[in-house]
Amino acid sequence: MRHVLAIPLDEVRRYFAVNERQSLKVVAPERLSAALAARLGAKPEAPHDGEVWRHSGPDALNKMCESSEFAAGEGTGFTISFGTENGVQEEHGHRRHTEIYFSEHPLGADYRVEHDGAAGTLDLPAGGALVFGPGVVHKVRLSGLTIVIETPAVTNDKFAVAL
Repeated sequence: MRHVLAIPLDEVRRYFAVNERQSLKVVAPERLSAALAARLGAKPEAPHDGEVWRHSGPDALNKMCESSEFAAGEGTGFTISFGTENGVQEEHGHRRHTEIYFSEHPLGADYRVEHDGAAGTLDLPAGGALVFGPGVVHKVRLSGLTIVIETPAVTNDKFAVAL
């Protein structure tokens, strides 16, 4: 199961600069079948491994990260909120939902995966997206308007612990 993913905004912009379809499918519910990909003329896809997505270029496989890799069980829907550097951000995690941060401003985080202790720091100096799966304790550094999406919407899902 995947726990953390960062998508640098400059990678998204670079992708759009060379792809006239203007479509970017990084986190998707399922990969295209080979037959459908051929019918659509889509590039072949391969699983994304690692924590930072990078543009694959016109002659390389599309690197895919399925949203089901973050799935932890029940619940439907999502919540959306907004934050800036003025908001208090404490170390926290969620038991059942995935939390997604997006900003066109610098964004960073310290995190620790609760079940195995894996930890790290992510910095997106030009903005982008950070995705934290269930059980990842994190503290995000915001600067400028940031959109936060939590899915599925689960009541009383947040827990606070120190990194």
